[in-house]
Amino acid sequence: MSRIILQNLVVQGINFRRTIKFNNDLTIISGEKTSGKSLILSLIDYCLGKSSKIDLKVQPELDDKCDQVFLEMKIDNEVLTVNRMLKEKHSKISIYFCSFKNLDEYTPKTLDTQDAMKILMNKLNINEYKLIRHQKHSHKKEIETVSFRDIFRYVYIHQHELGTGDFLGKKNTFKAYKNPHAFKMMFNLVDVDKDTLNEQLVKVQNDIDETRRELFGLNSYLKDLDVTNRIELQSKSDRIATDIKEQRQLKIDTLEKNRTKSNNDEENKMYIKLKNDSNEISNKIIDCQNKKRYLQLSVGSKEILLQEYSIELKEIEETLELNYKLIIPDQSVECPLCSSRVLNHIHNKVHDSTNAERTLNKIRKQITNKIELVKDLIENEKLKIEELDKEIGILLKKQSVFKDALIEYSKKTDVPFLSQIDSINIIINRLTKEHETLKEGLRMHHKIEEKNKLIEDLKAAEKRLIKEIDALKVSDNEKEKIFSFLDKEYKGYMDRLKYDTSYESYIHQEQMIPYYNGASVYSHESGGLLECMQLSYLGAILKSKTMGYGTGHPGFLILDSLSKYVGTLKKADTNESKNPQSLKTKINDPEVYEEFFKILVELSTDHQIILVENTPPDQYDELYTKYTFYTGEKGLINEEENEIRNGDEI
Repeated sequence: MSRIILQNLVVQGINFRRTIKFNNDLTIISGEKTSGKSLILSLIDYCLGKSSKIDLKVQPELDDKCDQVFLEMKIDNEVLTVNRMLKEKHSKISIYFCSFKNLDEYTPKTLDTQDAMKILMNKLNINEYKLIRHQKHSHKKEIETVSFRDIFRYVYIHQHELGTGDFLGKKNTFKAYKNPHAFKMMFNLVDVDKDTLNEQLVKVQNDIDETRRELFGLNSYLKDLDVTNRIELQSKSDRIATDIKEQRQLKIDTLEKNRTKSNNDEENKMYIKLKNDSNEISNKIIDCQNKKRYLQLSVGSKEILLQEYSIELKEIEETLELNYKLIIPDQSVECPLCSSRVLNHIHNKVHDSTNAERTLNKIRKQITNKIELVKDLIENEKLKIEELDKEIGILLKKQSVFKDALIEYSKKTDVPFLSQIDSINIIINRLTKEHETLKEGLRMHHKIEEKNKLIEDLKAAEKRLIKEIDALKVSDNEKEKIFSFLDKEYKGYMDRLKYDTSYESYIHQEQMIPYYNGASVYSHESGGLLECMQLSYLGAILKSKTMGYGTGHPGFLILDSLSKYVGTLKKADTNESKNPQSLKTKINDPEVYEEFFKILVELSTDHQIILVENTPPDQYDELYTKYTFYTGEKGLINEEENEIRNGDEI
């Protein structure tokens, strides 16, 4: 049973980085208003496919310091890192199949948000499915997709939804319409026709074949680089990374020792500026060379694919030629009795034009189109390689000019430690280039691992689809079993929150929403009651996953501001009242509030829960509060927590 565990959220800019780490069980983020607590949840939501961008006008600190965000997560035993830009390319998400600390050894898969969410669906072993509905004020029909974002409404409950009538985005007609279908998808209650499943099965099988071809190209590239031994490659890379770190520290130590000598040396400053400019050009050359290598790899893979398409096209054309265009000429046949000869006109064609011929012609056209598309892609990438070659040539000329200037200038400069710094820089540059080559090989190895894992995921999807085709109808008995469990858990939580569930309290089997006293969660008006219904409902869904029912739920929960509708007063703080009923009501709120935390702690033994709360109860604050933010400089964007100093990682 697949589930997601969020590990790290990283906000980053050129000179700022901060990592927020999450517990595997319950994580509480507390603090003052406008300090960035809820922003953490919004950034998680953004990384997991939220369509609207982060409004940086109301987040000036984030806007000033950061331009991208990373979310590292674990799905079963696989670690992924999702990356999304904050100021541009909002519709794109990059997925690295590794932890955040290993990003430079991996090549990301950059996709539109919807396609990126499909990858998460595949990892969770869930299929998207299509709905047909009538367009508003029209007889026309349209197809809509129930996706990861529809399921995510059962994971992240915004502070403006918790305890309100906008639970699960009810006020948005487009979202509300798809909620029952998302619920069915989580509990595998969707009835899908056989043709739809077969169509999905064929697509999965084609994806498996396509991925195997890509693997062949990647392995060929590794052979060309002579870096097929992964263990040896990793060992060399780690060794060089250590050498680079040591040389950089030596450079820092040398500069520190000679700081007093160089502070007033204008010639030294000019020399260092020239040297920095030269190094910047060297870095640009390396960057262009890396881009060129990547494009060459891409061209090589596409040329292999082109060869395969050409072979397929040739086979199709030969089949058409043999079966549908071969004409048997008229022949004379001799009678064995009278020796007379007659003409044989039977079957001028081996076969008439049939459905099979039309299918083959259609396939031939598809392959021809693919060949043209791949040729165009290869041509475009070759043009980019030519442009990079020109750019590299210009940069090399600039580099030569700077080297000559440095040689002349160093003759006039009398600074004893400059030659030592130069030597260290030369070593660092040489090691960096060698390290980059090794990392390129490692990226290919990691890409191969990624493709192999993709094939495993696709095979799992194939197996699941075959199983679903064999058992299309969800049995009434299975559905009854699921809702019986959900009702029991839902009522159990409501009882703990001091609500009597003896009359008409259940989860509706058609609307898939909670009811209390015969009225739905959208009919009641009390914020406290609504919050209790909603948390009991969500708790029941999470609990069902541990019992093997809610397999499509991602297995974690994100909540914002529990105390809004139940109060946080303690018994000892409550003044005596002449009205016993009034006193009882005041006391119940903090008891319910305490019970919320007990329920969340119990659920967190099997599921990750992330909670934003201004002032959680003391006993839970001590155990589970991971971060406390304050308004101003001590919030999420806190310079004291900056993991980058002066452009160098610490």
